[in-house]
Amino acid sequence: MTPELWAVITVIISIIISGASLILGRKDKSNHDTADRNYRQGILDQQLKTITDKLDKIERKLDNYDTEIDTRIDKALSIHIKEYHKGAKK
Repeated sequence: MTPELWAVITVIISIIISGASLILGRKDKSNHDTADRNYRQGILDQQLKTITDKLDKIERKLDNYDTEIDTRIDKALSIHIKEYHKGAKK
């Protein structure tokens, strides 16, 4: 074999090794990026679930609060009528 043929073979092998390294390196980075993206999405999903749970709890308290206020108002009116209107009916 001539030195020129060895040089061509060496260049071809170098190109193949470089291309394989590039492809495998990109695949590894892609896998890492996908895992990182999935992890961050999981964190966001958990935070949204926590916020939703807290909003539901606040909504239940507000609904309860409305009922409680109505009850207190009715009771106060009843007491007021008994004391100041000599027990007149509502």
